Amino acid sequence: MSKWMLPIDVMGFELRRSMTLGRLAIWGLLVAFPIAIMATTLTIAKAALRENYSPSEIVEPFGIMLYFLVPEVTCLLGLLLWATPAISTEIEGQTWIYIVMRSFGRPVVLIGKYLIAVAWTLSAALVAVGACCALLDVDDSFRLWWVLSSLAILSCITHAALFVLIGVVFYRRTMVAAALYTLVIEGVVSFIPALVNQFTINYRLRGLLANGMGWEEVRSEAEMVFGSEPTSTHLVILALITIGFLIAAILRVERTEYPTQQEA
Repeated sequence: MSKWMLPIDVMGFELRRSMTLGRLAIWGLLVAFPIAIMATTLTIAKAALRENYSPSEIVEPFGIMLYFLVPEVTCLLGLLLWATPAISTEIEGQTWIYIVMRSFGRPVVLIGKYLIAVAWTLSAALVAVGACCALLDVDDSFRLWWVLSSLAILSCITHAALFVLIGVVFYRRTMVAAALYTLVIEGVVSFIPALVNQFTINYRLRGLLANGMGWEEVRSEAEMVFGSEPTSTHLVILALITIGFLIAAILRVERTEYPTQQEA
């Protein structure tokens, strides 16, 4: 076997290795979770409103709910499981020593695992968004589907870079560190109406949601939560965050001597 590896080789290998019943079951749960909640909530709303039920009036509240269910919850849960342990699984499986012996083995494996984590999580998110928008069945369903699908893509790409960086820094307590960051920073800090929340990923995604759907009333009522910056600003900052996290992760994994299973 050649000593050279490419990210696409790692992706192919990881895809074949990950085609297990357990991972497919997790993928199915990630898809079913938002669909089940959306269907249940929509049924309750229709029963409660009855003749006062108006599809055009539910787009905004259900659209916000769907945003939290998919780009913020489903994507984060999937990436927490598949992006965070990119390095720790190789150390625990005693394959890390073979990776470091290959030319550019460390960054290539890291990028390959990053891409496969994005692919797995994003596929579940897109299926969930499509099914939920079909259930909603309103005039703005296509626009809502387009905006939320775009946000799911951005969420997966950016959060995966973050979780990969956490994984290479905290390789011993990877899942704990990633879960704490998700709960504290993206779950709490991003809602704090102050300057600090503008440094979080979810703040930028919520701003893109308000811009994409044209929900100016929502923005005016909670500007510090949904932001007031233009779409280009959010996209540039998300791109810089992603590139910065990936570069930091590559530099870290290149310069760190991780212990083997025997040494640990």
